[in-house]
Amino acid sequence: MRPTRVEIDLAKLNKNIHRIKSRLNPDTALMAVVKANAYGHGIVKIAKQALKSGATSLGVAIPEEGVQLREAGVNCDILILGGIDVDQIDLAIDYNLSICLFSVDMARLINQIAEKKQKKVKIHVKIDSGMGRIGVRDINEAANLCFDIKNMKYLNLEGIFTHFASADEYDNGYSFKQLEKFNKILAEIQKTGINPKWIHAANTASIINYPQSHFNLVRAGIGLYGYEPKYCATKALGLEPILSWYTKIIYLKEIGFGCSVSYGRTYIAQEPRKVATLPVGYGDGYSRLLSNKGWVIIRGKKAPIIGNICMDQMLVDVSDIPGVQIGDRVILIGQQGNEYIFADDIANIYGTISYEVLTNINNRVPRIYVEDKNGKYH
Repeated sequence: MRPTRVEIDLAKLNKNIHRIKSRLNPDTALMAVVKANAYGHGIVKIAKQALKSGATSLGVAIPEEGVQLREAGVNCDILILGGIDVDQIDLAIDYNLSICLFSVDMARLINQIAEKKQKKVKIHVKIDSGMGRIGVRDINEAANLCFDIKNMKYLNLEGIFTHFASADEYDNGYSFKQLEKFNKILAEIQKTGINPKWIHAANTASIINYPQSHFNLVRAGIGLYGYEPKYCATKALGLEPILSWYTKIIYLKEIGFGCSVSYGRTYIAQEPRKVATLPVGYGDGYSRLLSNKGWVIIRGKKAPIIGNICMDQMLVDVSDIPGVQIGDRVILIGQQGNEYIFADDIANIYGTISYEVLTNINNRVPRIYVEDKNGKYH
């Protein structure tokens, strides 16, 4: 197997889910959001473990992700959170995926296609309470859409939901405004006698910060994978990152004063240094923006990245690490001894978020799953 690999601890995933559920009322269900290959962790394995650990449904971004889960034997409700294109309707219906809707025209089209197939389709209406991406914004329009869907023979209005724009920041005023708008729309819909099975608004941040947003279903995404919002209004959950990313030193050399390394000669040694070559690069999803900025962990010590990160290789300065050898394990994400670097630490270096760092890790990097404390691998 390739020396550059990701290790995912399913026991920690199980713990994270139980910690999230500890904040919920017993009658509030948990949807595990596994879009974008489960945030880079591997959609099938994560989905199956999440369901085993207490999630009751799954959220994906596109129908193709739902299809992948169905073909792997996953039978629970799967909601396409991002809506669908006309060309994806057949796929969604054929694989019994729940569809996000915010347009009466799309509702009619889905109903027509479902009638031809003689299949009922579960629908969740998306309300735009202030995120500004997709969803119904007007109260009357939302009520009318729900009424129309309720009267379409092959559509089952299963849920109504919204999404917060800044629940992870110290900006509760805006989140409360969103919640207020969502509640007003819900009240208007319920006046017509429509009471969908599921009402949901809370993502990981609002699970922690806004218990009044839980309703009877919450959607946990980044929290599953061990990352909490930068702002917590209440005590943090103590979630643990479940992904570690390793590689090995494949080459060592000494360079002298004035020697440069890598493309563009962006690093020139000012004194003799010892340099290690690692078989990982931006072709694996390790961002080139970390060139001359990031660091890794070797033998429990930090080693700075020097020179531009290449597609398949990168270089680190190991001059201050005693006894370093070819074959030594290198931590890209994870912990060794007292040193650690996780996705949010990397994100801070080049001005992004942990989500991007994790989802950038592509399929060229093998995933290894640790099933239990005894180190059982699959």
